[in-house]
Amino acid sequence: MSSHYDVVIIGGGMVGASLAMALRNTVLKIAVIEPFPMVEHDDSCQSFQPSYDSRSTAISWGSRLIYQQLGLWDTLSQHVTPIKKIHVSDKGRFGATRLKANDYNVEALGYVAPNEWIGRTLIAALKANSNVDFICPAKVDDIARTEMSNCITLIKRNQETGQFDTKAERQTVTAKLVVIADGGRSETCQKLGIEMRTETYGQHALVTNVTTSNHHDYEAFERFTEDGPIAMLPLGGADNRSNSDCALIWTLPEDQIVDVMAMPDVEFIALLQSRFGYRLGKIEHVGTRAHYPLKLTQSVEQVRAGIVVVGNAAHALHPVAGQGYNLALRGVVALAERVIETTNKGEDIGSLSMLQRYEHDRHIDQDKTILFSDKITRLFGDANAGIGLFRDLGLVGLDILPGAKRLFARQAMGLGGSEAKISS
Repeated sequence: MSSHYDVVIIGGGMVGASLAMALRNTVLKIAVIEPFPMVEHDDSCQSFQPSYDSRSTAISWGSRLIYQQLGLWDTLSQHVTPIKKIHVSDKGRFGATRLKANDYNVEALGYVAPNEWIGRTLIAALKANSNVDFICPAKVDDIARTEMSNCITLIKRNQETGQFDTKAERQTVTAKLVVIADGGRSETCQKLGIEMRTETYGQHALVTNVTTSNHHDYEAFERFTEDGPIAMLPLGGADNRSNSDCALIWTLPEDQIVDVMAMPDVEFIALLQSRFGYRLGKIEHVGTRAHYPLKLTQSVEQVRAGIVVVGNAAHALHPVAGQGYNLALRGVVALAERVIETTNKGEDIGSLSMLQRYEHDRHIDQDKTILFSDKITRLFGDANAGIGLFRDLGLVGLDILPGAKRLFARQAMGLGGSEAKISS
């Protein structure tokens, strides 16, 4: 295993692994640093059976096009559920709008994919590429910038204690470009003193899976209530009409989350039913619940000489519009494109000017997507009667103004920015 790389990606999750995939057909030597051990799977699709409590991610139509370019869609599509319709409504008010894939000549507006399946598909594809090394389990202890590269000191997990402690083995690698993709609470950003700008919503997202008496018919629901939005995303695969499972993302105020998490299932289902209504019939079963605080987080610095921050480490969004992962994916494809172009010119991929051009190019998409998610959250979270009337008129307006509805749909489908293209 080499000790010098062109690109070191810190974080082997879906974002980091997608970047490695976008760079796989190049002359670049790439390392992925991940604190968790690589799990060996039977990579065949037939062996994959997600549990009832598996967590999922919304993949936009635009992200599907990216995975097609990466040569992964044929595999990924075997365990995704298409979103053919989206219904948006405001509880207790008249405003509502519907988006249909047929209206835009696409198979689906987006898809819901199990996180585990996305990860397995990415890792299986990367293992077949000789220019990508996985260094794991390992964590970054220090990054020092030299004139032309970064020196990264890693801590390997202590085989006796299983911890990253002071007696654990250390390893040093160097890289022209370090990509920080270790998530919304990035330890690497903290070590480098990269400031994060955070705005809290005073809300938590409660996530779980539910079963309803009616089949979802591949329709996603976004229900805005006075306490926060409720999203129901279809699960079960493209051809499965034998069950009616949905992924639930329920936004709740901070002062309610403890009580709601502690409710017995019967009481929880009754409360959810009263807030969501009966568009999917009766809610019959609920899985294991989890929650996390909601905030808009942005890295104040996204590039330095030899360093770039991507994914949730760069921007973590409210999940209401399902835009976070799709924005991150467009970002890593744009970065890969810039790195490949710079390599082909024989120039330095760690140069600050190159990274600043990448950052400049990403600003429009980032600002637009963050504004879209943030404004929807704040607009539909305002209990003011006048604002409520404005919301209803806006939703009705979307239904009767094709141009406005198309713009809204393109943003929801991840097509609001420039098309992402991957060179080889």
